[in-house]
Amino acid sequence: MKSKKAVQETLASARQINENIWMLVYHGSYGLDEMLEKGVAGIAGMVRFAQKYVHSKQVFINPFVKDFGCSSFNTRTPENDVIFGRNFDYKDSLCFVVWTAPENGYKSLTVTSGTFLMYGKKWQNPAKRNNHLRMMCAPYCCMDGVNEKGLAAAILEIKAKSTKQKTGKKPITTPVAIRAILDKCQNVDEAVELLKNYDMNDPIFANYHYQFADAEGNSAIVEYVNNKMNVIRQKQKGENLKLTNYFLTEGGDNRKEMGRDRYKRIDDKLCECGHHISEEDAMQLLSDCTLNYHHKYLPHMVITVWSSVYNCTKKTMKMCSGMNYNSMYEFSLDEPGKVNQIR
Repeated sequence: MKSKKAVQETLASARQINENIWMLVYHGSYGLDEMLEKGVAGIAGMVRFAQKYVHSKQVFINPFVKDFGCSSFNTRTPENDVIFGRNFDYKDSLCFVVWTAPENGYKSLTVTSGTFLMYGKKWQNPAKRNNHLRMMCAPYCCMDGVNEKGLAAAILEIKAKSTKQKTGKKPITTPVAIRAILDKCQNVDEAVELLKNYDMNDPIFANYHYQFADAEGNSAIVEYVNNKMNVIRQKQKGENLKLTNYFLTEGGDNRKEMGRDRYKRIDDKLCECGHHISEEDAMQLLSDCTLNYHHKYLPHMVITVWSSVYNCTKKTMKMCSGMNYNSMYEFSLDEPGKVNQIR
């Protein structure tokens, strides 16, 4: 069980940076080892575990996570640093930059969607009493991040049937998988191997695929087609891989695909630059791939909530939020709770 002191220290570290971004230094354990040992096949089970672990029924997340876009790619800078670019496209909301340092895992720097923590952009103040404990689920709502070994990871949606594997292995659900990869894996090979050891169970409404990149320049994409895991590797080390919102695996259901235009835009730009691009130009490329439209059925806008450029070599992240590319912030894994405004 989590100590009350660790909860208090975590909540006390919460700080608002601008109208879109909060940051949080997570203290103590969040029970990942126990969750992996028992297995968890869905969001409801994950939330029940978190409530028990933190001693509060106020700890919960939004289970209805669907209809987001996203783009990602790996490349190198002219100085040969490995970088990983990522857009998170979803309902306009807050986002949280979160540092974690588990006792039995690697430190990581991640970004969490406020929507999944039940925080709207303005109407839910995360620091307000009765709202604040939701932040204790932040480690299990990360959508992208980098760990101390230089492994970066991101999750993206495909509008297709959810993955529900039943091969007899222990079950794992999507948010727990991305956390486990950052906590337990040093590189791309270990990330792929970890996923092979579990039965993936996506949340109800969508399919998800992953891209990984590590400090050695390796990258891989993992997709699940008809409940079978497929790994897309680089043909040669350092090759750029790109990912948006359709299957790259042959046989994947792309009837509701989106993002081929963004995929081509990323590919064209990286080819034009000789597959090396500065972090600032990577952020510009992400800004060229933003989404901004009214949801077809629901009364909200889908936008690029944040754009992040991870440096796997330096373990840093540059970030823009709310489609405001005139303001950029830099965070370092080695400096928890600190932010540097670049522009």
